[in-house]
Amino acid sequence: MVDNLIELREQAGLATCAKRYNEVILIYKNYLKNYGDIPPIDRQMLYTAYNKLILDYNFKSYWKLTSIELNKKIDFDYLEIIENEIDYLCNDIIQLIDNYFLASKSNKDLDIVMTLRQRADFLFFNSSIARPATKQIILQSALRSYTEGVERSRLTLPINEPERVLIQLRKCACEVQLSNGICNRYTYSELIDAIQEMKSFISSPDDPLFLQMESYRVELEKIQC
Repeated sequence: MVDNLIELREQAGLATCAKRYNEVILIYKNYLKNYGDIPPIDRQMLYTAYNKLILDYNFKSYWKLTSIELNKKIDFDYLEIIENEIDYLCNDIIQLIDNYFLASKSNKDLDIVMTLRQRADFLFFNSSIARPATKQIILQSALRSYTEGVERSRLTLPINEPERVLIQLRKCACEVQLSNGICNRYTYSELIDAIQEMKSFISSPDDPLFLQMESYRVELEKIQC
């Protein structure tokens, strides 16, 4: 299995460098079919492949079409093709997460929290193109994953673990979407306190983690606005 894992990394790495993201996904799926799991450290390349296809390829085309000038005709057939592709990709990775990664015996506490966040992130992406009838349902499902991740992070992760802040931030953004753009004051204050607490563990303002926390604070300010 170790040899096969090395081969997986080599093949997926080469396909990623060539930007053949559909091939990356196929490589991982074949490995999962044969071995039933992928170590947490190796899952990021799979998440990246889905992110690239969803965000960089399909969402860019989607926003370009939906923001077209009013006096120009929108190609609704093409728009539907893009929406269906985003929907397929999001549901596909969520199914892999549910069937393989969440129950993986190789998960540590941090891996479980990160996997729950990744699951919720893909649901959140999918809600962006969903019809009004299903948008709320998808966001509620994302919120449940974020909430479980936040609760687990508080119980199992060190207080200075950045993932605790990141998943709280994503949960806040999801709640804002569900409440028509309103940020709960308690949630906002709680997140600000978490960011400040994280900063207190960092000795230098030039530390990448300090800059990361500052970027979270800026992102939170945008949500609050």
